[in-house]
Amino acid sequence: MTGSPELRPLGETLGTEALGIDLSRPLDDATFGWMERAFAEHPVLVFRNQNLGPAELATFGRRFGGPRIHSLVKYRHSEYPEVSWLTNVDADGKVDWFGVKRATDWHTDSPYDDDLPRLAILHAKEVPGRRAARCSPICARPMTRSPRR
Repeated sequence: MTGSPELRPLGETLGTEALGIDLSRPLDDATFGWMERAFAEHPVLVFRNQNLGPAELATFGRRFGGPRIHSLVKYRHSEYPEVSWLTNVDADGKVDWFGVKRATDWHTDSPYDDDLPRLAILHAKEVPGRRAARCSPICARPMTRSPRR
């Protein structure tokens, strides 16, 4: 923990910012317990100014249980398959139109699984537009199942 963690509301609907936690370092049990309690009260937590590589992101995600490996192999990280990329650029530097679609409609397919993951995590490394300079958050949301109709 980099200090005493705090929560700051981001508005009535978006979520809550978690302050005072460096996710690039291993989480001690006290910090992890604080995060679990925060997730129990707040549907979306945002951790700003984080710069995690694939290894740190995978380590953070594993604290919450077994990761889900994305079905699209093309977008998986080679060393950390539980980390997948949302990108609009292919390996040749050209526009990846399927990637554009994935990046603009980010979602998780896991709510359809019988065994839900605890979280869905999105780490924004590069955000286009005017907000790019001030935004590199990690957003994490506890998974809940909607009632079947």
